[in-house]
Amino acid sequence: MKFLTILTAAILLVCTPLLSQDFEGDFCLCEKQNVYSEILEEERSLFVCLPVDYYKDSTKKYPVHYISDAPATSNLYHDLMRLYAMAGKAPQAIVVGLSSDGRNENFHLEKKAGKYLDFIRKEVIPFADKNYRTLDYKVFAGHSFGANFVIYSYLQKPELFDAYIAGSPGPVNQLLTFINNKDLNIESGDYRYFYSSVGTDSDTDTMQFRELARKIENHRDPSHELHFKVNPGENHISNMAVNFQDGFQTLYKNWEFRLPDKLNNPVSQLLRDHYAALEEKFGQKPAISQWGVIFPLMDKLAKRGDMKNAVDILKYCIELYPNSDQAHAFMAKAFFDTGKFNEGREHLEKALQLNPENRFALHLKTMLDKR
Repeated sequence: MKFLTILTAAILLVCTPLLSQDFEGDFCLCEKQNVYSEILEEERSLFVCLPVDYYKDSTKKYPVHYISDAPATSNLYHDLMRLYAMAGKAPQAIVVGLSSDGRNENFHLEKKAGKYLDFIRKEVIPFADKNYRTLDYKVFAGHSFGANFVIYSYLQKPELFDAYIAGSPGPVNQLLTFINNKDLNIESGDYRYFYSSVGTDSDTDTMQFRELARKIENHRDPSHELHFKVNPGENHISNMAVNFQDGFQTLYKNWEFRLPDKLNNPVSQLLRDHYAALEEKFGQKPAISQWGVIFPLMDKLAKRGDMKNAVDILKYCIELYPNSDQAHAFMAKAFFDTGKFNEGREHLEKALQLNPENRFALHLKTMLDKR
C-alpha cells in the first residue's frame, strides 16, 4: 500500500473521533471579579473569560484582550476568539471585560475619560497580571461609545496596548474635536496595530469616519499598522460582530502557517522561521501541534509526492515530540516505502514501545511480517 493511502487513512482514523469532542466542557469560563478603584472611588466589576484549558496547564500564559461594555461584548468577543483559536488561526487568550456601568461619564472625552484610562492602566491591568497567568501582549477592543474610548486610548497612550480594535465609534465629533484641540504625538517607539470599521446602514456617519481616519493617518507613527474599513449593509448592531471578527482576523492574519507552492528551503526550516516571527511580534512562541500542524503538512507534502520534505517534517516532529508514537509510526512507513527497512524497523519498534495499541503501527507490523 502506498504511503499516501495509509497516511490519509490514518489521519482520518485518528481525527474523526476528535471532531465530536471539540465542544466538550464549558465553552466559556467566565469569572466576575469585583475590584475597588481608588482612582474612581467606587467598586467596579470585571468579567474575566478564560481559555477552556486554563486550569489544565498551570504554567501556560496567555495574551490578554481587554474589552469595554461587558458582559455582553466580552461573551461575544471571547466566543469568536475561541472559534479562531480552535481553527488554529489565532492564539487562545484571556478576555477581560470592563463593566459598562457609568459609560456615559467614563467614556466621555470631556468628562472622566482621562481618569477612566488611568483606572485601566494603573488598576485593571495590574489586577489581571497579578491574578492570572498573563503575557505582556495586550489588546483593547470596544464598540460604539466604547470604541470612541478605545480610539481615545490609542491617541493618548499608544504604548499601553499592542493592538486596538474599535467598531462603529461614536459620537465621532468628540474625537474630531479632541484631535483638533490637541497637538497629537501618536508614537509608541515600536509596532502597534489599529483597526476600526463602520457599517453603512444606520451606523456612524461614513463622512465623519473617513475624516477621522484621515486625521489619525496624518499623525500616525510610521511603525503602526492602521486599518479603516466601511462594511456595506451592516448597521450599528450587526457591525459589532463583523468588526470584532475582522479586527482580530486581520491582526492574526499570519498566525497560521501556510505551505508555499514552491519550496526553496526545507519545510522544517520554514516552520522554525514562521514561529520565530510570531514570537517576535506577539511575545509568545505557540506550541506546534502534531495533529493540528505537522501531520496535515506531512499529508499535503505526501500528496504532492514530495517525500523528502515529508520525511523532513517528521524528523522535526520527533525532535519536538520524541515520545510521539504516531510520529515514529509515520516515520517507519516512510522508511519502508523508500526501502530503508532497518531504519523503518527502529521507528516501528519505538512506536509500539511507546504505545503497544497504536493501530497504525500494528498494521505496519502485520504488513512487515507478511513480506
